[in-house]
Amino acid sequence: MNQVLKIVFFSMAAFTVLFAGKLQAEKTTSPQNILFIAIDDLNDWVGVLGGHPQALTPNIDKLAKRGLLFTN
Repeated sequence: MNQVLKIVFFSMAAFTVLFAGKLQAEKTTSPQNILFIAIDDLNDWVGVLGGHPQALTPNIDKLAKRGLLFTN
C-alpha cells in the first residue's frame, strides 16, 4: 500500500510539473512590449502637447514620437 501511494504521489507531481510548463509556454506568446504611463496632474506642460516654454521634456517628447499619444 505504501508503494502505491508513492507511485501516485510521484505521478501527480510529474503531471503538475508538465502542466505548469505548458501554462508557462502559453503565457510567453502574449505581447510583452507594452508600456503605459498615466499622469494625472491635469496640465499639459510637456513639449509634445505645446505646453509651457520653461518645461523641458525631451524624453517624453521622444517617447511620444515613437508611440501613441492620447490627447483626450
